[in-house]
Amino acid sequence: MKTFLQKLVKENIYLSLKEGELSVKVPKTGVDPEIIGEIKAKKTELIEYLSKLADPDQIPTLSQQENYSLSYVQKRIWDLSRLDKGSIAYNVPGTIEFGAALDKDRFMQALNAGIDRHESLRTVFRLNESGKVRQYILSREDLNFEIDYFDFSNVEDKEEKAGEFINKDAYLPFDLENGPLFRAALFKIEEEKYIFYYNMHSIAADGESIEIFTREAMVFSEALKDGSSPSLPELKIQYKDFANWQSKCLENNRLKEHKNYWSTHLSGNLPILDLPNQKERPATKTFSGKLLGTNFSIETSNKIKSFVNDKGGNLFMGLMTLWKVFLYFQTSQKDLVIGTQALGRDHPDLEGQIGPYINMIAIRSRINPNESFIQFYEKVKEVVSKSYSFQMYPYEKIIQDIDFSLDPSRNPIFDTAMVLQREEQVLEDFQIAGIKKGSILELGIGKKYVDTVVAKYDVEIDFRELGGCLWYNINYNTDLYDRETIIDLMVSFRTLSNFLVDHLSKPISSISTVDLFTSEEV
Repeated sequence: MKTFLQKLVKENIYLSLKEGELSVKVPKTGVDPEIIGEIKAKKTELIEYLSKLADPDQIPTLSQQENYSLSYVQKRIWDLSRLDKGSIAYNVPGTIEFGAALDKDRFMQALNAGIDRHESLRTVFRLNESGKVRQYILSREDLNFEIDYFDFSNVEDKEEKAGEFINKDAYLPFDLENGPLFRAALFKIEEEKYIFYYNMHSIAADGESIEIFTREAMVFSEALKDGSSPSLPELKIQYKDFANWQSKCLENNRLKEHKNYWSTHLSGNLPILDLPNQKERPATKTFSGKLLGTNFSIETSNKIKSFVNDKGGNLFMGLMTLWKVFLYFQTSQKDLVIGTQALGRDHPDLEGQIGPYINMIAIRSRINPNESFIQFYEKVKEVVSKSYSFQMYPYEKIIQDIDFSLDPSRNPIFDTAMVLQREEQVLEDFQIAGIKKGSILELGIGKKYVDTVVAKYDVEIDFRELGGCLWYNINYNTDLYDRETIIDLMVSFRTLSNFLVDHLSKPISSISTVDLFTSEEV
């Protein structure tokens, strides 16, 4: 059983018991259906095995103090927020539409209940007397949080007016020292249509946190409706406890195996990725950005998904392999490092927590041009699995550990990042059902009301499933690339990917420009 659990960890799958029932947490990158089948077949044995294990490492709670230490990711975000446009680069705006009537006052009470529940939403960051940044936790009264409400139900162009407000607010800077680090607005569009807009700073919460917060807000709202108590488990810790525990783990060398892995994985000279037609790089890192989106055909999408199902692994691994092969064709670089997100929540005490837990990990692999796509996929699959098993070691600590010369004009370790959104979304939800197949969409795909105007990396590619197709956004730094350069890149990536899925066994080095021009473009 221990061997099987180790296998799950390598696939970034984590099991826990909740009131005697087996809970399975899978990565956003997806999971091999065969592994899920194995878990179901061994369910009884797994429950019995896990029941016998005592919790070896509960995260201790801190006694009340005036202020608390930051986690490693919070320290880095604090530093980056001091750069030009650095603060707004870490805004996380978004919207949720409700197709039902909402009680405005009850909904606002529910949001306030969530703020009471999670200290991270009441946290601010200030320098203490020694000049060291610390986190301070405020009461909700001292936080002075308010929710804007707009009734546009009798106004023309109601959704456009809501969009104007949202876009104006989305990239206004937060005051990290005084807070609040969470803004919200509720728009009444019709009697049974509302838009909830939220904006959180990354130093206080990550994407998973926002899902937790909105889910809990609905639980609180339903409880307030009938006067019952919300059915939410008591939080074992708060974010300040995690930050302290993380620091102690590193001080006590409890993550030595993690440290050794990353030191080896990222040893030697790290490659610097420079795509063609790049402008002169500014002396210091900038965050000016734009977003474009397009798609693979449903035929190519199905071929990619069928390939990873046949060969084992998951969709993320297949897309990572395609993207790396494409970068090789663009740059002739065989050694490639791509950053990606890991939830960083594999400790059971982090269940239901709000805070910046997401950790960036670096996926490094070397292409042998004489290999086929299938052969390279097997290498990428292995390194992705292994890297995710060490996801709790802070990216910021890796930067300190390895022999790495910081370049103020670049992101440390990797210049490009890749994300695969976890859940398939419905095409019509984004009002793009009529878009011509293969069109380049301004402002990307899967975004509504919020325009993207910042970029954390030189180039970031964001995949998602929409209406059965695989779609991708490219968020790029406008100080480095022109729009036309990125459009050419997006079309070339689609063309190469379409060719690769039809020639999986062909050596990568033997693929010529003629092959790509004569392949069917989708």
